[in-house]
Amino acid sequence: MLADSPPGVDGKPPAKAKHGRARATNHRDLLPHIADGRLPQARRFRDLVRAMIADAGGVEYCSEIRIGLIRRLAAATVLSEDIECKAVNGEIIDIATFCQLASTTVRLAQRLGVERIPRDVGDGLTPLQRHLARIKQLEHQARPQGNGAAP
Repeated sequence: MLADSPPGVDGKPPAKAKHGRARATNHRDLLPHIADGRLPQARRFRDLVRAMIADAGGVEYCSEIRIGLIRRLAAATVLSEDIECKAVNGEIIDIATFCQLASTTVRLAQRLGVERIPRDVGDGLTPLQRHLARIKQLEHQARPQGNGAAP
């Protein structure tokens, strides 16, 4: 126990205060109260959110508002995909709900911007290609540069 900290109950050190941030704020959980993250819809939602965040340049480049919009776009996409599956399988769907989801998806995508921010991955060459290009460059530099006259 530190000398300047007051003792807790029964002379024991006080319990550590919980002043941390919420799990959702720390991006540990995408949503705080998912009952079963193993469901196909939950996995698809998680995959979409991670892909959209990656397309936006990574979580370090996304504000909390942007992450919230990404989560809503992913949720609308998952719901739309469920309705599309029902339609393709010949089941009756609520077309008004489907159209509303489509409109919501478009609005959220426009708000977020549909452009993908690529990450710098270098020159696109494999290490072997880069090595061979360097050897060729060195060989070219090592060649004597004459003026065409014989010695």
